[in-house]
This record gives sequence, structure tokens and C-alpha cells, in this order.
Amino acid sequence: MRTEILNEIKKLHTGIIKYSCGTLFKSDRRLELTFVTNVTPSDFLEEDIKKVVRNYVPSTVKEISINVKKIVTISDFVISSAYKWLQKEHRACSIDLQLSNFSIDEIKENTTLKISAEHTVCDFILSRGVTEELKKYLETQFVESFEIQLIDTGREEVDEKSLEIKLTENDLRKKIIRKITVDDVTRLFDDDKTKQASYIVDTKDYVGECYLCGVVSNIRELTTKTGKPYFIIEFSDRTASVSGTIFPLKAQIPKVQKLSVGSEIIVYGEYEMRNGYHNFRIRSINYCAFPKNFVPVARPKRPVPNEYGVIFPKKLVEEKQENFLVDESIPKCFEGRTFVVFDLETTGTEADDKITEIGAVKIVDGKIESYFETLVNPKKRITAQIEELTGISNEMVADAPIYEEVCADFYKYCDGATLVAHNIDFDSRFIRRQSQPLDYIFDHPLLDTLVLGRECITGVSNYKLNTLCDKFGISFNHHRAYSDAYACAKLLIEIMKIRKEFP
Repeated sequence: MRTEILNEIKKLHTGIIKYSCGTLFKSDRRLELTFVTNVTPSDFLEEDIKKVVRNYVPSTVKEISINVKKIVTISDFVISSAYKWLQKEHRACSIDLQLSNFSIDEIKENTTLKISAEHTVCDFILSRGVTEELKKYLETQFVESFEIQLIDTGREEVDEKSLEIKLTENDLRKKIIRKITVDDVTRLFDDDKTKQASYIVDTKDYVGECYLCGVVSNIRELTTKTGKPYFIIEFSDRTASVSGTIFPLKAQIPKVQKLSVGSEIIVYGEYEMRNGYHNFRIRSINYCAFPKNFVPVARPKRPVPNEYGVIFPKKLVEEKQENFLVDESIPKCFEGRTFVVFDLETTGTEADDKITEIGAVKIVDGKIESYFETLVNPKKRITAQIEELTGISNEMVADAPIYEEVCADFYKYCDGATLVAHNIDFDSRFIRRQSQPLDYIFDHPLLDTLVLGRECITGVSNYKLNTLCDKFGISFNHHRAYSDAYACAKLLIEIMKIRKEFP
């Protein structure tokens, strides 16, 4: 965008404002421009910008649309973005860098990102012009201007205290490996007396060798194409379940056949990736006594943010007409409790699919008081089939924040609440999968209106959300996250009028 236009626009606004992107639609001669700012824009700013732009565009452009988005820049987001960019674009120098090598003293109009690195890494960065590339990249992602300052740790004298390792919450989570200690390890395969095993839930993304333990819930004997027997053993340690495969030697087959549902075992095995799937290959099995009063140790996680950064909840005022034929009373079981009813739209249902929209409403003491809503850029293409289903297109999410930018705000919105959804296993799986790498652990109590509906509601053809809502006269725009969440919240209240008590 021409400098003179930007200079005029900057005079209209008290904060930092930058041009983000623009599209000219030739079919209807329409120009769409997006700007980003670090402070809340005035009610008239978009109209004022439109007047400025109109003076510089030809009369053939019939319509101008201006969108001004507020972006709150957080140091952690900048550092994370810089680190990931280096990993992707300059792998050779990023190998010797960690997040702890990056620091920012203060976010301001001209922000300095400091990178502390060894002499050879600094030389590489300088010789390849990496700092200029990184500067340009950050300025496309954030509102502020950036300078990159290299600190050569191989040359400067450093106070010993500054070299002390200060563990971040992420480091802490990774260093604390939660273990279960079993008793009475008894030989089935060998004389291995190991008594400690990893929590199954902590090994879901792990690749490599480990010990696991638990109680057998299912065992199946199958045969390979060559006629060799093998077994699939499912067991649980109360943190999660795992299905392991074992190809026993001929002498070991009768030993595996001794196992049954309820057997308490400790196994040695290896997680491996095969054809894109995460498999657990069992190498050895012994009996054990699983601790009867086992209570999982809480997993270290990030604290709830003090403030919202990108997405702010909005107060929800329900407009109602009095209807004496409808029971508008709130069941007493809601008193003193908070629920966040949420729904997601995604790019699909597979493990590598991503969230495209989050919609949620908060119920406090039985009353819906606020809502949380945002589109999410999934960083992957939305197919025509999914666009038709959800109404969310690639163009709609192009300028939306990515999940890493909104996760903290959604985590704050859910603080202290029971999470509710219709078929919650689907939605909670996506939230956990995308939040765990950010150290936001969604371990809230869960409630499923699908399960509750099946318990309490009769006379319906199925238990889909729209079917149950139709029964109670609840209308909504199906397959948009906020609308589904709001309808689900209304459904929860209706179900509890029947059920009276929460499970």
C-alpha cells in the first residue's frame, strides 16, 4: 500500500495501525482491505479509513470494505513464532537454539527480540542475513516493528547466575515423568522385577521403549497370513487404556493364553509408528499387583492467564417473551455450579485434522450469561465437502487467529467450569490434542448431553442434537459452533428439568 495512504490513516488512530491484506473482486468491482492495530479501534475508524482510501482508488471500484482487527501481542507468542520460523526456514542454526535462547524485555512499537547464541551460530545468522528475514516475517505476523539483537555468548563475559537453568513450565512437564509403582511382580515371561511403569496417558505421543501396567480388559487371539498366532491385549491403568500387540514365540503362546480379563500385568514394550499409526508392540509380560487405591498424580500445567489476550467473551442477554405454558424455572441442581457448553467445527475427523471454529456459552447458576466465539485458521486447506457442511470457507479463516493464539483465552474462559458438549468425546479430543503441546491441560470434569439425552428423553427417532432440540422447540443454525453450543446449553437445562440431578 502506498506510503501516503498509510500516513493519512495513521493520523486517524491513536495506536499502531498497519495494512494487513487486501482483495480486489473484479466481478462486482469491490475492494476489501484489512488493517491490524494494537488498541481498540473507535466506532468510526473503518468509515474514516474508507474515506481516505476512496481518494486514492479509481472510480471503477464501486464498493470499498474496511476491516480493522485488534491484535494483542504477547512476548511468548512472538518468541514461539520466531523459534518455529527458524526451525522451518534455517534448520541448520535452529538445532543449537531453544526457546530459552530468546527474550523480549517489553512489547512496544519498536520491539527488540534478543537471541543469545554461541559464536558459530551468530556467525551463521549474520552471514546468511537471517535477522532481516526474521524481522520481515515477524512484522507480517504482529502489529509492532521489530529489531533482532544477537548476543554472542561465546565472546561476552557472563555472570554465573545468568547461566543458571530456570525451568519453564514446559520443561517441568517434560522432566517430571509420572510413574506407577506396582507390587508382587511375578514371572510370566522372564525374571524382570521392574516395578515402575509410565502412566499410559503420558505415552500417547511417545515413540520408543517403556514399561506400562494395568488391568486386562480384553484379549484376542488372531492369526497372521502365514498362520502364526498373535494376540491383541487391551489394558488400563485408570489414566487411559492401551491396545498392545504381541507376537509370542512358540513356547510363550501358552503363557499368553493364561491371561484373562481382570489379570493385572506389567509389560515391557515399544511404541512405534507404522503406516501413520501409533502402535504399542509388547515384548514381555509379567504378573503384578496393581495398587488398589491408585490415584493419578496431577500433571503440571500452565496457570490460567490473568487477562484475555486475543478473543474476549461477550455478555449474552437473552430476549424472552413470557409464555405461561412453558416452564422457565431453573432446576436447583444448577445452583453454585458453572458450565461451559462448547462446540467445534473442524477440517475433518482424522487425527491430523484441525479446529476451524470454537463456539461456547457459559452457564452460571442455571443462567446463560456470556458467549465465546472465534473462527480459527487451521493452517491447512478446508475441503469443498467440509465447507458445504459447516459453511466455513478458506477465505473466512484466512485472517483468523491460529489455535496457538486463542487457546489461552479459551482455557481462561473454561476455568472452574464443567465442560459440556453433545458427543463430547469428539470435541474434547480435538481440544486436548491441540492444547497439550502448548501446556494447557484441559482436565475439567466432562458432561455429555448425548448420554444424558439417551437416559431421559423418549419418543424421538434419534439422539442427534437437532432432533433433541426440535423436541423442546429450540431452534439454531446447525453446524456453526456458537449456534450449536447455545442450543446445546438450552438442551442441557431442559434435560435437567427432567433428570433433577447431575450424574
